[in-house]
Amino acid sequence: MKQLEFLFYRYYKSQCKLGNSDIAPFSAMLIIWFSTMLYYFSLSLLISLLFPRENSNNNSIITLSFLSVLMIVLYFLLVHKGKYKEIIKSHDKESFNKFNVWPILFPILGFILANISMILKLLQNQGRL
Repeated sequence: MKQLEFLFYRYYKSQCKLGNSDIAPFSAMLIIWFSTMLYYFSLSLLISLLFPRENSNNNSIITLSFLSVLMIVLYFLLVHKGKYKEIIKSHDKESFNKFNVWPILFPILGFILANISMILKLLQNQGRL
């Protein structure tokens, strides 16, 4: 939970620096949601790569349900009833003088992992893997 709040704080502050302070809580939440979505899709592709099935069922309803529930959970954990103000206030008191690369690497690693898993799946479908 601390890491999630730290990510939210860093994304919130970056949105405020960009001039989006009026929608910064929702933008920070969406960045976390999108990054988690990348990890989910790459994990599901890697599982389908390791355990291929002849008849793959369309799991779009399960995926949409999971992503919707994730969005709702993130909203209630981070934004609902001014929770983001408490998070910002608690992290403003702590000193983050050192440069932390985790907020930068979190979405980048998800993007790289998703691309690698898509390439591997394409190679498997072409029969090269």
